[in-house]
Amino acid sequence: MARGHTKSGYGFDSERLDRVERRFWREIWESVPAEVAGERGVEMREFGPVQATVVADLATVPMLNLVLGATASGTLEDGRLDAALSWTESKQVRPCVPVSPETAETDAAEGWLRGRGYEPGYAWMKFVRDTHPPRFAAPEIEVVELESDSDEPFGAIAAAGFGLPTWCGDFFANLPGRPGWRCYVARIDGTAQACAAMLIDAEVAEFGIAATLEPARGHGCQRALLHRRILDAAAAGCETLFVETGERVPGRPSTSYRNILGAGFEEAYLRPNWSPAPR
Repeated sequence: MARGHTKSGYGFDSERLDRVERRFWREIWESVPAEVAGERGVEMREFGPVQATVVADLATVPMLNLVLGATASGTLEDGRLDAALSWTESKQVRPCVPVSPETAETDAAEGWLRGRGYEPGYAWMKFVRDTHPPRFAAPEIEVVELESDSDEPFGAIAAAGFGLPTWCGDFFANLPGRPGWRCYVARIDGTAQACAAMLIDAEVAEFGIAATLEPARGHGCQRALLHRRILDAAAAGCETLFVETGERVPGRPSTSYRNILGAGFEEAYLRPNWSPAPR
C-alpha cells in the first residue's frame, strides 16, 4: 500500500487511486461503439497492470493516448511497461505516461523512461477529499442525473467542452446508466450546458468528464455539479473522492483548479506526464 497524506493530514492510498483511474478509462473505451472504434482507430490493451489506450485519428492528444500503471509493482522487471509502450508506439500515436510520485517504483520508472527517450512534460495535479458535506452553497442551477435512456447531449457537451471533434462525443455518450457510473448535466433555462460524471468503486469515487459549453462558462455550472456529486458520493457510502486537473502554470487558465479547491478537495500530489522527446 502506498500511503500518502495531504497537508491537513488526510490519508489516501495512491495505488488504490491508480487502480480506480485505470478502471475509469478502461470503461470509457469499452463503451465506445464498435463501428466508431474501428473507423477511428480506438483501441485498448492490458499488459498486466499496465493499461494502454490509443486513438489513431487523434494521435497527439494526451488524454486519449494514455499508458497507465507505470509505477505498478514489477512492470519493469517483467517487461510489461516495455510491451505496452512498444504496442502504443506501433500505432503511430504519441503516448502520454503519467508517473505517480513517491512510490517504490517511481525512480526506476522515470529512469527507464528517460533511457527510452521520454521526458516529463505538463503535469496533472491529483486532489482528494473525504465526504464531509460541501461547505459552499450550490449555485441556483438545475442539476439532473441521467439514466441510460436519456436524450440529453452528455457526450456532445463533453467533446465540445474539451475542444475535441464532434465524433468524440461517442467516447462518453454511453456512460449514463453504466454500473458504477453517475452522470449529470447542468441546465440553464432548461437547456443542458455542462456535464460531469463520477465512477464509484467500492468506497472510492473518481470525479471526471467535467465540461462546460463556451456560452455557459462563468455561471457556476461546475460548482453545482461538484456540490451534487459530493452529496451523492457520501450517500452511496464512499469514503474517498478524487479528481485531477492540469497543474497551475503562468499563462494557463486555472478555473478548474480553483473550483476543485473551493469544493473542499486538497492537493495530493503532482503527477508528471512523460512523452517521447521531440526529434
